[in-house]
Amino acid sequence: SRGSAVHPVVFRMLVECAEAEKIPYTVEAAPRGTSTDADAIHNAQRGIPTGLVSVPNRYMHSPNEMVALTDVERAARVLAAFARKLTPSTSFIPE
Repeated sequence: SRGSAVHPVVFRMLVECAEAEKIPYTVEAAPRGTSTDADAIHNAQRGIPTGLVSVPNRYMHSPNEMVALTDVERAARVLAAFARKLTPSTSFIPE
């Protein structure tokens, strides 16, 4: 997702990871709050670099919520690639 709660460096790194892993993705515009924990996290203290990876679903917050397992697996692969890419010297200062 792309919006005020998503740090530009985190966004760029997530996109790079998805592309390197050849995982299809869609960028969701979030012009306001995301109604996720990302909203509070990025405002905590002096700002925490935050990203948001969403999995498409149907019937959210119901006993019948449904997702495609391939979407969940792909999201997990992107997040794992992102975690592997982080190093102690990773800079979150936008260029």
